[in-house]
Parts: sequence; structure tokens; C-alpha cells
Amino acid sequence: MAPLRHGRVSLALHRLREGEGTPLLLLHGLRGSSADWQGAAAEWPGPVLALDFSGHGGSGWVRGGAYSPELLVGDADAALAQAGPLAVAGAGLGAWVALLLAGARSEGVRAALLLPGPGLCGGGALPDFDSEVALPPPDPEPLARGWDPAVAVLEEDVRPVDYAAAMAAASQRLLFVEAGSEPPPWWQAARQAPSAELPAADLATALPRLEAFIPSGGCDLVIRLVEVPGCAAVAGAQAGLR
Repeated sequence: MAPLRHGRVSLALHRLREGEGTPLLLLHGLRGSSADWQGAAAEWPGPVLALDFSGHGGSGWVRGGAYSPELLVGDADAALAQAGPLAVAGAGLGAWVALLLAGARSEGVRAALLLPGPGLCGGGALPDFDSEVALPPPDPEPLARGWDPAVAVLEEDVRPVDYAAAMAAASQRLLFVEAGSEPPPWWQAARQAPSAELPAADLATALPRLEAFIPSGGCDLVIRLVEVPGCAAVAGAQAGLR
């Protein structure tokens, strides 16, 4: 694929498999990379793409280490802009990013699959003003680790439940795979959306269900208002699929 950039950062978008039909975009967990998905999406009939987030894998690092989930959503949005309408699957931190992308770009994300993994919880639903976030010490061999040590701040980002619920409500379709342990508050809020479903216990059995949500025909574009807490209502494009 053509070189992919988000701002000043060069992103590594890997094509894991060729195919016809709707692409599947894979988003890894915190301190992970596209390598985490090798062979994981064998059941998907179309092209399979895996993105390395900024500061991870083969992608560039953010100068100054200003990492946030919204920055990573921008990474995924750059991949969406290049690949066209697609389905997305995210694990851990990638699941949170997948939810935000599915809500913000509902016209382009046909369905999203959310899985547990590293970085799933973040810093909780509310800010802790008494906590201190310490940056990691300098790494003598940062490239050997495959991730920027500064991405540790992504373990502390706040994930409000009303924000998660608004993004879930704006999404076309969400599927959740749960590992048995109690999920974080944002996950519990998102799975209450009308578009949400808990289909299976693992990725292999969830992918056929995800595929079933991908339309074979065209679509009509419907404009609706999405109420985001703390913001004015904004017009969001929702694809009415047929």
C-alpha cells in the first residue's frame, strides 16, 4: 500500500492477506504491534490489514511523547481513509480506539469487534487528581522493545462512560468478546447500546458474525444528530444499508 502518515508520524500499515470484498482492519493492544495478529483473522474472506499505532512496531514515534487515545484514533482514521469502508477489530487499547473510530466514522466503519487485551482499562472512568504519573526512565535499547517507552501514559487516560455510550450509540454495529473477568466501566456502558451484541468467546468464532453485518448491496446516507456529553449536538453521517 502507499505510504501512510498521520501528521509528522509515518505509520506502518501491513497487508496480512489479499482478498476480495470488505477489508478488515486490525488494531493491536498497548505495547503491541501488527505481529500480534499473525494468522488471527484466517476466517475473514476479504483483505486483512493490520496497523502499527504511533510509537509501536514499525510506525514512527511522537516527538515529545504526547500520546493519547485520540491520537491513535487519528492513526486508524488515516488507515480508513486509505482503505475505504471496512470492518475493524481491536484488542485492549485497540478496542477502545475501535469504539471511538466506529462512533466518529460510522459511515466508513461497517462493524467493529472489540476484544480484551493489554491496555483495555486505561485510567478508569473518572480522573484521579491525587495520582502521579511517572514517566519511565530512559531506555538504553528502545528499538529492541518495539515501542516508545512514553506510551506508558496510555495506561492512565480517562475513559468516561458517557463518552463511551455516545460513541457506541453512533456506531453501526458493535460486537464484544469477553474473557470472563469483569470488564472496565467504559466497556460495560458501550455494550448497552442497541447496536451491541456479545456473539462469541473468541476471535475465530466472532469473525463470521462480524462478516454477516457487512452488506452486499449499496447504501443510503442518513444524517442524524449525535449528542456527545459536554458538546453541542453534531450531525453524524449514518449509512442506512440495504
